[in-house]
Amino acid sequence: MNKSQLLLDVCTNALLHLEFKKLDKRLTNAEMNNLLVQYLKRMGKAEQYRVVRKSIKKWLLLNRQSNASLEYILDEERERLMQTSSTDLFQFVELISEIESQLNTKVQYSQARNIDLNARYGEVLVCVVDDDLTSSFDDHGLMIKSTQILFIGSEEHKNIFSVAVDKSICFQSVVGYEDETHLRVELFRM
Repeated sequence: MNKSQLLLDVCTNALLHLEFKKLDKRLTNAEMNNLLVQYLKRMGKAEQYRVVRKSIKKWLLLNRQSNASLEYILDEERERLMQTSSTDLFQFVELISEIESQLNTKVQYSQARNIDLNARYGEVLVCVVDDDLTSSFDDHGLMIKSTQILFIGSEEHKNIFSVAVDKSICFQSVVGYEDETHLRVELFRM
């Protein structure tokens, strides 16, 4: 899970924690801030949230300002993270990261005519094939034209690659070519 997703989890979980506490009784701003501070301090100490400790500390410092509402600060941060984390470009980068993680490789980028079929990281070759990948996404991170991913490797690794691509909820994949060791898919925005 990347830093943005961890921050989104922390914000969402903290706000949910507060909402459950509000069900018990009506809370003042100071009581809500205190509950959120306690919750965020616990999250900041947890090893799984180590990479976002600075952000958590920043939120706690912002809370120390007079009349600050930590609920409002977290709500604004959550909205910002939702917008950046939901763009097609962000989801594409996440898909590439997932493929790299699952196959223990590095995904390459190349134009179709320049692909080096022998350049492999690990046991497979995975390459985003596009003349200009940046033109596939607009200024807001939305996919405006399809792009292709080429896979070369064993049948077992090809299945792992296929599962990673198919489980994406943001992109539809269409097989352009497939044989025992090759698979080329075209990704479209859903």
